[in-house]
Amino acid sequence: MNIVIITSNSIRHNYFKVMFSNHDKINVVRTYVESNEKFDFNIKHDIDLNNINDIHFKTRHNIEHDFFSDLIDNLPDDSNSKQIRKGEINDTKVIDEIINLSPDLIITYGCSIIKPRLINSFKNKIINVHLGLSPYYFGSGTNFHCLANNELHFFGYTFMYIDEGIDTGEIIHQARPDVFPFDSPHQIGNRLIKKMVKDFIKLIVNFDSVKKIKLTNKYVGKTYKMKDASEKVTMEMYENFKQGLVLNYLKSKKTFLKKYKIISQDFIN
Repeated sequence: MNIVIITSNSIRHNYFKVMFSNHDKINVVRTYVESNEKFDFNIKHDIDLNNINDIHFKTRHNIEHDFFSDLIDNLPDDSNSKQIRKGEINDTKVIDEIINLSPDLIITYGCSIIKPRLINSFKNKIINVHLGLSPYYFGSGTNFHCLANNELHFFGYTFMYIDEGIDTGEIIHQARPDVFPFDSPHQIGNRLIKKMVKDFIKLIVNFDSVKKIKLTNKYVGKTYKMKDASEKVTMEMYENFKQGLVLNYLKSKKTFLKKYKIISQDFIN
């Protein structure tokens, strides 16, 4: 299976592309890495201890390092990576390059919004992972917001075909995280990412076995933008953890899973 990856350059995204590039049944012909501001783990960074969002995101980076850096450091990176600017994936030159590469599939994780020309050039061949459970949560930071809303049962990932909407493509497969007593939000999130990457590789290797499955739930989802992740919301999320969000979820897990269905491919589970 020849694939193109479109992703970003945080530790979790590097883990994503390296794991794909080390699978013997997957050939990563090119990875387009959208660059954010560089964050070097070995450099001391000032943290505003009065800003909860600053603490939250620096802590996320540190825990990503704990979860993923050993694997990244000890595996070869055969992802054929190419650095591009945010949004450059939709430039004519880049799209023409991808077309010439003729990948069987394109997979995306944490990249810019893909615009119509690339979508139409690879119809039903671009698969995105949305860190959230559609149709319950849409948009940006959905797993963060479900924790702030005390709704851990809506935490998860969704593999979907990309269309021109925001998280509205046809759903292929979904999963929730493995949660343990006294977990922090970053432990739950990074454990989900490790599970997601493992499952995404299974999906690509067994893509011919994918079945169309319809979600029968009637549910109007919530939509969030980046600006919605205010300090107030972050503080509410951490307060939920202090008040026993994880233990309350584990007590009621069976009820939530029965009430709020997700789409699941048998060969991934």
